[in-house]
Amino acid sequence: MRSILRRLSSASSALLGVSTPLIADSEPWIVDLGVMNYIEQDRNTGLEMIARGTRDLADGSVVSLSSEIDVITGATPNGATSSNVPQTFTMSSGVGTYSVGANELPADGTHMDTRLAVKAALDDRLSSRSSVDYHALISMEFDYLALGVGAMLSQDFNQQNTTLLAGFNYEYNAVHPVGNAPIPFARMQPAGQQQPRGFASEDKRGQEFSLGLNQVIDRASIFQIKLTYSHFSGYLNDPYKILSIIDDVNPATLGATTGYVFEGRPDTRRMESVYLAYNRHYDSGIFNINYRFYQDSWELQSHTTEIAFRFNLANRYFLRPGLRLYRQDAASFYRHSLRSSEAFPQFASADARLAEFDAQTLSLEYGRQLAFDRKHSFTLEYYTQQGDSSPADAVGLQRQQDLYPRLRTLVLRYVLSLEW
Repeated sequence: MRSILRRLSSASSALLGVSTPLIADSEPWIVDLGVMNYIEQDRNTGLEMIARGTRDLADGSVVSLSSEIDVITGATPNGATSSNVPQTFTMSSGVGTYSVGANELPADGTHMDTRLAVKAALDDRLSSRSSVDYHALISMEFDYLALGVGAMLSQDFNQQNTTLLAGFNYEYNAVHPVGNAPIPFARMQPAGQQQPRGFASEDKRGQEFSLGLNQVIDRASIFQIKLTYSHFSGYLNDPYKILSIIDDVNPATLGATTGYVFEGRPDTRRMESVYLAYNRHYDSGIFNINYRFYQDSWELQSHTTEIAFRFNLANRYFLRPGLRLYRQDAASFYRHSLRSSEAFPQFASADARLAEFDAQTLSLEYGRQLAFDRKHSFTLEYYTQQGDSSPADAVGLQRQQDLYPRLRTLVLRYVLSLEW
C-alpha cells in the first residue's frame, strides 16, 4: 500500500511541476480530452466532458487520473402511461406540479441534473509477467453519491501469449431524493398535501467479481473472454418513478387513469454476464466483434452484439463504421400499469429500462491515428429503441395509447489526445 501511495504522490508532484526520480523524464503525460453531446427526440439533452491523463513511471507502472462532468436537461419519463385526457403530477418536492397533454408520454420537463466524477488508477507492474491495476472512484450528483474501489490482477503465461485476469470491485451509494424517499405503492398526493415519504437518505452496496482470459491466436488476432458476477443490496428503487392505476371495472371509464403510486423493487439484485471478443488486424484495417450475455435475479436477460471495422486511409487517417444490436427481456416485476381491481403486487415498476425492448446503434468514426496509441476523432451515432406499444394486457382506453413510444437518440463525440 505504501508503494501505491508513493507512486500516486509522485504522479501528483509531476502535475505540479515537481521533479521526482520515480518518473522518467522522457515519458510525457498523455492527455485525452473528450466531449459528447446526446440528443433524445422530444426528451433529454445531455453534454458530457471527459479529461484523462496517463503517464508511464520509471519502474514500468502506469498512473492515470481522470475527471468527468455531464449535464442533462429535458423531459424524463416518470413511468406513468399516457391518457386520452391531460394529466397533472406533483413534483418530488411536494410543492409544485407539472402537466402533460392528452395522448402524450408523461415526462417531467423540469428535470435537470449535473454529475461530477473523479477517478485515479495505478497499473502497478509487479514483474515482467504480472501487474495489479488499482483504482478508486467518486461520483457526485445533487441527490446521489457513489464511492468505489477495486483491483484487477493480470498474469501472463505461454511466452506472454496468454493473460489471466481476476478482479474485484466494491461500491457504496448514498441516495438523497428530493422530498425524501417515497414509500413504495403509496399514492401520490396533490401538491401542498402531506406526501407519503420516508427517510431523507437511503444507501446501497455492491460487489463485483470477474475472471478473464486474453489469448493471442496468431500474429494478427486475439480472443478475449470475461465472466462477471455482481451483487447489490439496499435501496434499489428509482425514487422518481411512479405507476398509473387503471380502471378495469367500470365500462364507461375502462382504461382511464384513477391515480398514481410509487414503484417498489426488490432490495437485492444478483447479476451475471459473459463477454466474448475477437479482434483481427489486416493490412487494410482492424476487425472487431464482441458479444455479451447478461442475466440477473430480476429475471432480466439481455444479448448485445457489436461489429465494427476500421479502414486505414492515407496519412494515418481512418474510418470506422459500426453496428450494435441489443435485445432485452423484461424484469419479472415490470408492469406498464396497475389495475384498480387487483391488490398491489410485492414488487412493480413501470421503468421502461426494465421492459422488454430492442435497440440498434449505427456509428461512424473518422479520425487520425497518432503516436503512442493517441488519436483524434469524430464519432456520430444514431440510437433507436422500441418496445411493445400495444401490450396484450392493456384494457379499454389504454389500447388507444402508445404505451412504449420509440426512442431516437443522436450522439456526437469528439476525442483529442495530447502530450503534456
